[in-house]
Amino acid sequence: MSVKIQFIDNIDENTIPIIKLTKSKNQKTGTATFLFIQPTLFKEIKFSMFPIDSLTLILNHNKMVTKDIEILFKHGQPFSIKAIFIFKNSQQWFEFLNFMNQYSKETGLSFSETKSSF
Repeated sequence: MSVKIQFIDNIDENTIPIIKLTKSKNQKTGTATFLFIQPTLFKEIKFSMFPIDSLTLILNHNKMVTKDIEILFKHGQPFSIKAIFIFKNSQQWFEFLNFMNQYSKETGLSFSETKSSF
C-alpha cells in the first residue's frame, strides 16, 4: 500500500504531524486537525513558485483533500502548517481511519486517547 501526505502535487511531506481527532456524540461525523511543525516543505520549496492552498492525504489511488489550511509564522518566517479535515458522514470517517491506520504503520505514529472532563 502507498500512503502519502502532500501540500503540492507529487511532492511528499515527510514531517510527521501532530494530529488531533474529535468525533461527534453520534460517532458519525468528526474532524482531524493536522499540525506540521517545521515541515520539510519549508526547506525545499519557494512559496512564490508553488502556492500552498491545500493538503492531500493519499492512500493508494484514493485522495482526501482539504483547503482549510493556515501557515503560521515565527519571527517573520514560515514555521508550521495547520490543516483541518471535516468528515460529514461515516463513510468519510472510515476512509480517513483507513488512511491513518496505514500511515501509522509506515511512520510509527501512535495514538493516545484523552479523557473528556464532561
